[in-house]
Amino acid sequence: MIIRTLSCAVALACTAGFSTTSFAQSAPVETITVTGSRTPLALSKLAASVTVLTEQDIQASGASQITDLLRGLPGISISQSGSPGSLTELRLRGSETNHLLVLIDGVVANDISQGSLFDFAHLTAANIVRIELFRGAQSALWGSGAVGGVLSITTTAANQSNSTMSVSAGAGNADTYRAAASASFRGEQLQANASASVLDTAGDNVSRLGGERDGYENTTLNGGIQWQPAEQHSLDAKVRFTDYTNEYDGVDYAVTGLPADADNVTNGEQLSAQVNWQFTPTDLPYRSVVSIHYNRNENSNTTDGIDAGGTQGERKQFSWTHFVALGETTLAVGSEYLRREFEQSGPVSWDDPNYRGQDSTSSVFAELTGLGNDKLNTQFSVRYDDNERFSRAWSYRAGARYAITDNVKVFASVGQAVKTPSFTELYGYYPATFIGNPALLPEQSQDVELGADIILPANVTLQLSVFSTRLEDEIQGFVYDADSGMYTAQNAFGKSRRDGVEASAQWQYDDISVTAHYTYLDATQGETETVELRRPNHTGSLTARYSFPVQGLSAYIKAAYTGTRLDTFYPPWPASAQTLHLKPYWLTTANIDYQIDSQWQAGLRIDNALDESFEDIVGYQGSNRRILAHTSYSF
Repeated sequence: MIIRTLSCAVALACTAGFSTTSFAQSAPVETITVTGSRTPLALSKLAASVTVLTEQDIQASGASQITDLLRGLPGISISQSGSPGSLTELRLRGSETNHLLVLIDGVVANDISQGSLFDFAHLTAANIVRIELFRGAQSALWGSGAVGGVLSITTTAANQSNSTMSVSAGAGNADTYRAAASASFRGEQLQANASASVLDTAGDNVSRLGGERDGYENTTLNGGIQWQPAEQHSLDAKVRFTDYTNEYDGVDYAVTGLPADADNVTNGEQLSAQVNWQFTPTDLPYRSVVSIHYNRNENSNTTDGIDAGGTQGERKQFSWTHFVALGETTLAVGSEYLRREFEQSGPVSWDDPNYRGQDSTSSVFAELTGLGNDKLNTQFSVRYDDNERFSRAWSYRAGARYAITDNVKVFASVGQAVKTPSFTELYGYYPATFIGNPALLPEQSQDVELGADIILPANVTLQLSVFSTRLEDEIQGFVYDADSGMYTAQNAFGKSRRDGVEASAQWQYDDISVTAHYTYLDATQGETETVELRRPNHTGSLTARYSFPVQGLSAYIKAAYTGTRLDTFYPPWPASAQTLHLKPYWLTTANIDYQIDSQWQAGLRIDNALDESFEDIVGYQGSNRRILAHTSYSF
């Protein structure tokens, strides 16, 4: 089926190419990416599926959480266990939650202490200026974990802007407050950026029983500095710190098997830092970059004020990359050393949850971009990882992009990616519920993708892609172990598959723009072809922006659709687990902004405007309608 679909996509692209050659439009301002390639590369030349949200998109939305921006984008499904601050996982193209690599200002932010996933609950939209979502295997560029793709987030700490200052504040129902401030200075050789944000909400009642709301507090600090002491040398450093407190419900294992009000609290900290040195000799087509990256995540939990355990994970990375320009072609080669450290602690009952472990990976990599001509662009990348705990692994990616006409460009890519088991999957222990499996094997995926970008008359652009992925040794994270009487992690037998189609359309006319996304996904697990949980077959969104004739007044509205998906409900013993259908839903958000003058702006945002009742996870009620008034001042 997937081959027939790929063939149809090629035919559609070619047909569109021959029918729209007379509607050539002026070329837009070129956008450069440094995430889809190790060298700065125009997105129009990248042989991959990518979605970009600009600073204007982010500001127009008025969003508080980054998930408000990501929901409904191609390939994305989101699972959130309740109100703001609760565990929020993102699955890309049907992959596991820890198969998406998240970069914040270029530093890998995945949480080693939580199974190497990224919890989006603690990433607010404040002081974010750009989001790039790359879909498909990216391990050849970014290493283990980039199986489903890469999400790259740029904050004001990495923004090359003039000297500016801004402050913003907002307040709404559910005792919700937010505030943010940023400042940047730009001199002849030195640039510095700093920002801070606060989000505080009383939250919603997640449990079906009782009326207790689960509150959340988040404080994030960002800073960056760029210095060029000499023509050949440049240095930059960035640091990001987040402190959060989240209240959450427990589960009534005895009677209902559903969430129940409880005095549970998680306190967490996230710290990332980096230092980069670039050397560019004069009169030579060569440069080198030395980078040191650090990431630490830690959390501690209490139940009724009593210690319930915690985890800490650290990621220390050193890399040295060399770039050689050969005309239009660029070769990048380099090496990398990564050390991961994990610690779990907790009260000892009938077994001991306390564990400390570490591993290291040495890697070499290469990428070649720019081979081709005016119509053809290619990218090739390969990576070799030598992990001290697991077998050596190869990752690769090859892609080509071809301009059939000025208005139609098609691309094809193939790739292989790897994901080493997390420390939680290997050695994690949670009393009476989960025990790790040290015999796990790394996961490995192969994917193929075909896509097209098409410009149609009347300022309409289309993006189409068809993908097929096969995942070997998929790690199932919740398998019953008869020997221990608990659940454990286990490699699936056979290959898991993810096949799908993505389509995006954008229409721009004068002061109005409309963007639509749609994804069809078919994801099954192992040789039994069991339908994967929490992966809807259909997702999509429709977003409209309009600038009113009244000067300074603009509106933004977004409706995001999540289709039917499966989830597992675990009733009290001795009843067996049940697979249930979660109903589809639409989430509608709206934001109105008014530019009072060149410095002042005011607005009103409504989340879940239709007050839709929904669940992403069985038993956990989604967030209610939230109204937030906000204002900002820039100078």
